[in-house]
Amino acid sequence: MPIDLGKEWTDRLDRVEALAVSKKISAEDRSHLAAFPEVVVLTHLILDPPTTALDPKELYLATTTELSRRFARIYTTLGTQDPLYRRFCLYRERDFREAPG
Repeated sequence: MPIDLGKEWTDRLDRVEALAVSKKISAEDRSHLAAFPEVVVLTHLILDPPTTALDPKELYLATTTELSRRFARIYTTLGTQDPLYRRFCLYRERDFREAPG
C-alpha cells in the first residue's frame, strides 16, 4: 500500500499478543484483528467509491483523495503499479470495452 500502516498494525498486534487470551487465537486471526480498521475502510472505498464518475481516472483520484483524508496521510500514487489504479483504471476500462450493448 502506498500508505504505510505497518507501525500501527505492529503496535496493535503487540497489544493483542500481550493479552493472555490471545494464545487461544491463531496468529493469522491476530494479524487480521490488528489490520481490521483499515481493511474495513479500504473495502468500503473499493466496493462503494466516493464518486459516480464514469471516467476511471477521476474515480481513482477521488478514491485516493478520500483514503488520504480518512487515514490522515498522503496517498502516494505508484502509477500503473498502484493496486487502486489497476482496479479503477486498467480493469474498469477493460470491463467497459467488453460490456455488451
